[in-house]
Amino acid sequence: MKPGSLLLAALFAAWRLAAAETALFVSPTGDDANPGTDAKPVRTIAKARDAVRALFARVTGDITVFLRGGVFPLSETLVLDHRDSGQNGHAIIYKNHPGEVPILSGGKRVTAWTPDAGQRWKAPAPVSNFRQLYINGTRRQRVHGVPPPDLRPNGNTGCRTSLGAMADWQNPQDLELCWFNVWCHTRCRVQAIRRDGTEAVITMLPPWFDYARNKEGVQLNDPAFMENALELLDEPGEWYLDRARRVVFYLPLANEDPHRVEAVVPALERLLELRGTLDQPVHDVRFEGLTFVYAGWLQPSEIGHVDVQANFALDPKHKLERDGKLTVVHNEHLKSPANIVCHAANSVRFERCTFTHLGGAGLDLEYGSHDNTIVGCEFSDISGSALQLGDTRRDDHHPADPRTVVRNNTVANNAIHHVAVEYQGGVGIFVGYTEGTRLTHNEISYLPYSGVSIGWGWGEEDAGAGALNYFQPFRFNTPTPAGNNLIASNHIHHVLQKLKDGGAIYTLGNMPGTVIGWNPLHDNRGEPGCIYLDEGSGFIEVTGNLVYRVKTPLNYNNRAQGRNATCREHDNFFNVVPDKQSPPEIKNLVEQTGIQLPWQRSPSMGRELK
Repeated sequence: MKPGSLLLAALFAAWRLAAAETALFVSPTGDDANPGTDAKPVRTIAKARDAVRALFARVTGDITVFLRGGVFPLSETLVLDHRDSGQNGHAIIYKNHPGEVPILSGGKRVTAWTPDAGQRWKAPAPVSNFRQLYINGTRRQRVHGVPPPDLRPNGNTGCRTSLGAMADWQNPQDLELCWFNVWCHTRCRVQAIRRDGTEAVITMLPPWFDYARNKEGVQLNDPAFMENALELLDEPGEWYLDRARRVVFYLPLANEDPHRVEAVVPALERLLELRGTLDQPVHDVRFEGLTFVYAGWLQPSEIGHVDVQANFALDPKHKLERDGKLTVVHNEHLKSPANIVCHAANSVRFERCTFTHLGGAGLDLEYGSHDNTIVGCEFSDISGSALQLGDTRRDDHHPADPRTVVRNNTVANNAIHHVAVEYQGGVGIFVGYTEGTRLTHNEISYLPYSGVSIGWGWGEEDAGAGALNYFQPFRFNTPTPAGNNLIASNHIHHVLQKLKDGGAIYTLGNMPGTVIGWNPLHDNRGEPGCIYLDEGSGFIEVTGNLVYRVKTPLNYNNRAQGRNATCREHDNFFNVVPDKQSPPEIKNLVEQTGIQLPWQRSPSMGRELK
């Protein structure tokens, strides 16, 4: 062998050794007793995580964990803590093997279907409770129906109806009554149903029904539908879980054989958690090309869901009564939990990942998480909001430790559509009290409520609180961290399909240095429908936006505090419908916004000029 060939062979051998030291392989068909090589992969991601910890003793570069295609079933939450962080500027990367699709699943199969009464089928439930059923990868409708036409209040505890047969329904305590109230979607559980003569008296679960009746903002009117009673199971594609007997019932679609379908229900509430602390955060971790599926959220099955706004619920521990209505001290409402959570995490990146078939919110960046990036991902078929950044609690609006502020996070080039499908007061992206959040080049579409909701507090937590008429037991003399946020070049359309009093982009509170710019916003059904500077919104610049086919392009509702004068609106294109004859500045705006070409998975919805 020639000297040059010897050198090349030595270099190749060294490269293979380095690759072996800096890569681990995981496969659903692997074995955790294996060494984690490409030829002999381990089986679980948890095993790979633990192996990475051991590798750090001798590796100085990035470490990549390659996940082969297939389903990785999770029996418990996959937790990464500070020990699972990259070191010395290098990262730990959990990545799909080229061309393959690894799926992290919290689901369990429903099998052993047998025929039941009529056309329906039944099977043993693999877990004791769940709120979602997926058949061949498609969410099926939990059984529901219209309320009796004469349903009417019965004092302060519930309602009554002439449909006396409801008193004979099985498992009445699992029945939910559901309301759409302007911007809220509330669910209340039934406690009991009894017969009174020829009528049925429905007692709702206290104290949550009382909270829903008396909360500030909007209260209950007539319920829109009932959900979760076997007696309502009459439409193909509907299902019901009998928790008492642990049996799931399903009425198949036409030509659907339950013996031949893949039926899956969620068995976990959290798939992945990056669990850091302020002193020991999780950092320098990347997730690329992964799919997260089949996780749930069970609290609504226990106490219902009293929606205040954006799927935040009233906190009974901090109640505040004012003007005869119920709220909480300083609007510190409780957010709906997410199925993937970053807690005290920084320099974490989710790239080209898919979040779908989820029963809570999708992905949450909370408590001191900063300098994280979510790019090129797709969020769809999620029960609640797709993304949540920050929160509404005391540590968010006036933190004792500035390290708790959620700051400098980027959400870019993501497709967010058909989310908030179960809790329809949810939004595409919720942003609480954050600093330096960048929402750019996302496409957000086909939602029941708002596209982006940013800020909180209705001005009550801002310094001095402004000229407010709202009572709070105390006020703050210092500002919140909210500010320097950017919402730019996002394509937001076909939102507010069910609710109203929201917007494509909706704001609350002072946010100095915040810019809403160069966003095409259109075809939103509800009202006002587009850029909505609600109560307390201040020090926000609105510029360069293209807005059409909405009721109100820009809505101010912050006049009570005199803050509309602090907001600068200029050079927007309101009520201008683009077409092929549009001037160059409008054509460029359409062409250069939304998901950028390198990140597009498919042609962007609604991109064409029309």
